[in-house]
Amino acid sequence: MIRRPHPHEIKLLPQIENEADLRYRRVGLGLVVDMPPASLASLEAGRREGRLWVAVSPLNRPVGFALMKLPGGTAWLDQLSVLQRWQGYGFGRALIEQTATAARSLGHRTLHLSTYRDVPWNAPYYERRGFEEVPRGDWPHIFRMQSMEENRHGHPPWRRTIMRRLLD
Repeated sequence: MIRRPHPHEIKLLPQIENEADLRYRRVGLGLVVDMPPASLASLEAGRREGRLWVAVSPLNRPVGFALMKLPGGTAWLDQLSVLQRWQGYGFGRALIEQTATAARSLGHRTLHLSTYRDVPWNAPYYERRGFEEVPRGDWPHIFRMQSMEENRHGHPPWRRTIMRRLLD
């Protein structure tokens, strides 16, 4: 089930992100584990503005979340995290669909994200969900700024890409 988070659940989401990120060590990207998770302030703003959703277990406990931001007037899936033991049950797909629905309801025709192109649960996963890579030459200024910010945080730029999904 996907729903909006309760205020007291916000503090759980960075823990979910950190635990979900542990799998990056297996593909030589331990630096992702060392990066700070989404800030509580960013998550709380997302909650207040209706751009944050949680996937919950049968016991109604958060096991994943998606955060959408709107940089430069674009719909951007900023963070998608699901606890490892809950991956493979469709929570990520459901969170993406909720984000796409919300973006569409705000009048956006495209949902964007940035990800690793060669990590199986990144670009290949998103491709199976209708996303396609945006050629670097087509990146607007806001995407170039996003890429520079990711570079400052230590993401290797040659492994990163920006993807888009057209919303019907």
